[in-house]
Amino acid sequence: MSGRNTSSAGRPVTGVDPGPGPADLYDVGRLAMRLGVTPATLRTARRRGVTWLPAPIGELNGGAVWAAKDLEGIEERRRPPGRPRAEP
Repeated sequence: MSGRNTSSAGRPVTGVDPGPGPADLYDVGRLAMRLGVTPATLRTARRRGVTWLPAPIGELNGGAVWAAKDLEGIEERRRPPGRPRAEP
């Protein structure tokens, strides 16, 4: 197993929440898996300052980590992928 959160067709797997890691923390890989995106997509969202992604509580081994309690409801706050539709 490669450890990536993609299907054999290369598409992100959605709805797979591995749960928090040690100390109730999510790293980029775990959070990406929970949201059904790649870690690169999550890093890009973080760099862009999207409002649905809370600030990480710190860094561990050079990567951002979030407390599980800070991520409650993140799936509902996240904008669906794709371009927003124009309002009529």
